[in-house]
Amino acid sequence: MDNGKKIQRNILLFTCIGHAMTHVYIHLFTAIQPEIRSSFDGLGAEEMTSLASISLVFFGVGAIPAGWLSDRYGEKPLLVAFFLLSAGGGAVTGFAYTTWQLAAGFALIGLGTSIYHPVGLALISKGISRPAKAMGINGLFGSLGTALSPLAARQLTHWTGDWRWAFIGLAVPMIVMAFLLGFSDTGGKRTTDATDEENRAPGGGRSIVGLLLTAMLFGGIYYSLIITMLPDRLAAGADNSKLLGGIVGEGYLPFIVFFIGGLGQVAAGHWMENREGRGLYVIILAGTVPLIYLSGMLDGMRLLIGASAMAFFMFAVQPVENTLLARYTAPGMRGRIYGLKFILTFGAGMGSGTALSGWISEGSGLEAVFTVAACFAAASLLMATLARALKPRGKNPGGGEVDTADKKET
Repeated sequence: MDNGKKIQRNILLFTCIGHAMTHVYIHLFTAIQPEIRSSFDGLGAEEMTSLASISLVFFGVGAIPAGWLSDRYGEKPLLVAFFLLSAGGGAVTGFAYTTWQLAAGFALIGLGTSIYHPVGLALISKGISRPAKAMGINGLFGSLGTALSPLAARQLTHWTGDWRWAFIGLAVPMIVMAFLLGFSDTGGKRTTDATDEENRAPGGGRSIVGLLLTAMLFGGIYYSLIITMLPDRLAAGADNSKLLGGIVGEGYLPFIVFFIGGLGQVAAGHWMENREGRGLYVIILAGTVPLIYLSGMLDGMRLLIGASAMAFFMFAVQPVENTLLARYTAPGMRGRIYGLKFILTFGAGMGSGTALSGWISEGSGLEAVFTVAACFAAASLLMATLARALKPRGKNPGGGEVDTADKKET
């Protein structure tokens, strides 16, 4: 096998597994909240989501230094650290017997998993020849991780009789992956000088990136509102005794929804490869808004169909966002720009969204969570539309030259 192809294969392998495990860990608590709360006297749903939001805050905050370190020292050592720190956080959480220890475990999980997105996406954007498609495939694994997280949590808890093994048991494969990555070739540091004229963003890129990042901030909020409460919403809204003849159990409904969401990422990565992308971003968000609202209103089979369609659109935005950021920033800035994205989406957006979801659900019910999420998705759509209206100058991020007087984009 050609060495270049082998390197690209290694990059895709470890970033895909890393992406899946990131979402497994960061959402692991959602399916076993009652079991966790029962181990800590007086811990209610709102307090539980507030504690869990600590991991999401660190998930975002840690992205900035992780991105800076990857730009300076390369992506591979940072990905090794991601696997090891995430495993350590799972172990601390699993052995926690006070709320302070639980908070420390969640914080360490957040810090460890914060490394993945800025580092993994930077590595894909610089090390793989067709990055948009690769990001779509990588996104599918993230969706699978999100889908498998509640299933893995429930199954490990059921098999062992203790929720703690859901966190402790998953630390083992993370440690194994760290050692395998350490001995694999990922091509070293693949960063181009950010001052190189050939690698500058086109004129107007900063304004476009600013609007895109604002859209992604709102996206982090609505994503977190939905992800935190979707398992409960599916359980409450689906008549599981009749759904698909009783074949599909409650615990498998989130898996079905998130798997279909992952297919949306693969499709969007394919669509994005030969497009500039901002118009596609607007179209996908325009489909996301009403589907989020409907997912809070529907029941039974209609809920499963509506939630699956929502997930397809909602997850499809991610490879589009990540590719747009790569096209409008120089290679030497990729780690930092992805770090900035994820401090906004996961730190500010998801951190506040997780805590907000518990407050809304207790005060107004699960349906209201999805109504509020649709409002934040509409705000994201507005920012994306404004970004689409700006005309870049110079080199077309999707290939060729940009004509500021007449720019066709789909």
